[in-house]
Amino acid sequence: MYTRHGGPVVSEWLAARLHNMIESASLDEFPHTLSTLRAYRGYFKRFPIPALLRDFVDEQGYPLDNVSVNDLTIEQRLTLGFLKADTECLQHIPYENNDLHSNQEGSTGSVAIIEPRDEKPFWESEQYDILIGHVGDTRILLCDATSGEVVTLTTGDHHPGNPAEIDRLRKYAGFVTTDSWGDDRILGMLATSRAFGDARLKRYGVSSEPDIMRYTFNNDKPAAFMVLVTDGITSVMSDQEIIDFIKQYKDPTTAAKKLVDAADQYGSEDNLSAMVVRLGHWGTRMPDFTHELRKYKLENSSMSNRQSW
Repeated sequence: MYTRHGGPVVSEWLAARLHNMIESASLDEFPHTLSTLRAYRGYFKRFPIPALLRDFVDEQGYPLDNVSVNDLTIEQRLTLGFLKADTECLQHIPYENNDLHSNQEGSTGSVAIIEPRDEKPFWESEQYDILIGHVGDTRILLCDATSGEVVTLTTGDHHPGNPAEIDRLRKYAGFVTTDSWGDDRILGMLATSRAFGDARLKRYGVSSEPDIMRYTFNNDKPAAFMVLVTDGITSVMSDQEIIDFIKQYKDPTTAAKKLVDAADQYGSEDNLSAMVVRLGHWGTRMPDFTHELRKYKLENSSMSNRQSW
């Protein structure tokens, strides 16, 4: 799931190529990726080797002796793929006056990989892992089939005011400003502190290094479905509202389309995209915790008021 800003080029480039970069990731390519990022200087001048790779490469990114460059975990492939995609997509964007660091197009992105452990297709599997690679403010949610409650699989949104991001950007905090709406922004321009692209803001800490998470699900921890959404939806609906909304529908495609329509009715003014993924316990009867809240919000939304005119 990708959310563009400044233009569509980066998000479209990622949609077409990121999955291949994750699949074909190799430590052989990491030295070039690392040197390209460090060339932005500033935050990246002393960019540390990501923790998942630290025991496999030297400080310049070259593989250590006796390390297999292709025998990688999925977590390592996600890390390498995200960083490589960031450096390569920048080379495919037109720049002002041929200045590599001038472009302001970018995209956030979150990836979910379902890894069955029982040799069944993922939509029937009862034992599987879900691996998440997360950059920015897209969000991946899961419905617990036992309780009907939401499980948020992504870590907190990567905003400059996020405590974890403040710690990461501490040396560059003077470049984080607050706009008239009270939102923290890098140099007053970008409301997310991790993203692909955004060449002009790279030196101030805008990184594509992903947060990586792995979750295990089985009969003792069943899931009904997973939903990937952009910030235009999460800006007007809570995580539990999103999960409860999806429960109403019999097929994932209809649920995703209706969710986007609902966020639009609630008055969202940002990117609206959703993907619903059916898992083994899709269709399980579960309580709707937010029905009255959604009904109230719809009755009082700006679009409903315009329609009543």
